Amino acid sequence: MKRFLLLSILFSAGACSPESRDFGPASSDATSAAASGTGGGVPACDEGLTFCSGACADTSSDPEHCGACGHYCLGQPCVDSRCQPLVLGSGGVEPVDIAVDDTTVYWADPGARKVMWVPVGGGNASAYLEAGEPFYPVSIALDSGSLYYADSGLDSIMSASFDTALEFLASGQTYPLDIAADGANVYWTSGGLGTVMKVPADGSGDAVALAEGQDSPLAVAVDATHVYWVNEGGAVMKVPIEGGDPVVIADGQSKPQDIAVDATHVYWTNDGGTVMSAPLEGGDPIVIANGQRNPRRIAVDGTGVYWTNDGGTVMTAQFGGDAPIALATGQDHPLAIAVDATSVYWTNSAGGTVMKLPK
Repeated sequence: MKRFLLLSILFSAGACSPESRDFGPASSDATSAAASGTGGGVPACDEGLTFCSGACADTSSDPEHCGACGHYCLGQPCVDSRCQPLVLGSGGVEPVDIAVDDTTVYWADPGARKVMWVPVGGGNASAYLEAGEPFYPVSIALDSGSLYYADSGLDSIMSASFDTALEFLASGQTYPLDIAADGANVYWTSGGLGTVMKVPADGSGDAVALAEGQDSPLAVAVDATHVYWVNEGGAVMKVPIEGGDPVVIADGQSKPQDIAVDATHVYWTNDGGTVMSAPLEGGDPIVIANGQRNPRRIAVDGTGVYWTNDGGTVMTAQFGGDAPIALATGQDHPLAIAVDATSVYWTNSAGGTVMKLPK
């Protein structure tokens, strides 16, 4: 496919990286496990205190040992044994999607007509991409050093990286919504056309439809063999990456909103108040959580599932654990969510902020 440079968009990635700041703990051993006392014994602490890293600590309020020894709050307060979120970015208009790699957090703010970035440790957030109308990035994905985004203003799927110009991967798309990438291809849903699409990530081919006639396809995810998506009309679907007949994983759902996959299961949120899962090959859906207030986006890692509730909470349900717990409350319409090995990240769509919290 012919490569194009979108001259109206300021591409700042190659110019300078956002400035980072250090949020390391005050003491060098603050994140170590509880230490033993002289001679192998653990010194006695007063009631309500726990021996951590050579001293007695109140794990209900100590930001270096919040809730447990070594659980560090990234410079934020510890309240009732829980770290308070760190603000990575503020002053946005409506940040709606987020992605994270080893060094950087990215988010799409279509209202501000920007894609922003900031170091994972915090620092000065800056624009990775910005432009005037009709630039309107609604979702982003990262893979192999490139950032991909769906632009519903330009009706296009785009890519950007440090060493290449901006590139149109697919144009003429009608209201592209969510996007995913796997190194070989980029995938997206088109709510206006009812399609699930793919295009080569290197721009070497045309876009093709993997599924058509879908009932309001929203979020999309991909693994090594299949593309998965939710139809707001009530179904959770999959199709082979190379194409084939779409398969229903679950139907009769209440306006599913987002989707995530791991090696064995698919996970999704239902606007009706539930968080669900099912085996990748299909089967009876499993309720992970119910009674949620408008669950929105979802993420998964090796230990559990994480999601946002539009009512103001960021939640998790750990595999093999008890009931779901709130990681953060009082958030201003939290929406997009992502996780890495140590932390949870999300956007507050109404508050214009991007947040981080240690797991």
